[in-house]
Amino acid sequence: MDEIVKCPICGTEFEGGTLDDCPYCDWGDLGYEDELDPDEKEDYNLMSINQAKANFAKGLDIWGKPLQKK
Repeated sequence: MDEIVKCPICGTEFEGGTLDDCPYCDWGDLGYEDELDPDEKEDYNLMSINQAKANFAKGLDIWGKPLQKK
C-alpha cells in the first residue's frame, strides 16, 4: 500500500513505499535508513547515505546527473 514517503537524501515527499525510488534524486527508499551506518553502502543503492547526500549538495542525483529544477 502506498503512503507518503519522505526521501532521506533530498527530503522530497512522494507517494510510494519500501524500495520505491525518489522521483527527484532517485534514491531507493529502504524504509530503514535510520538504522544504517551512513557511510555503509548497502546492496539496493549505488552508494552510502552520506555519498548520496554529498551528491545532492552538489546538485546531482545518485547517478551523478544534474538534478532537475523542482
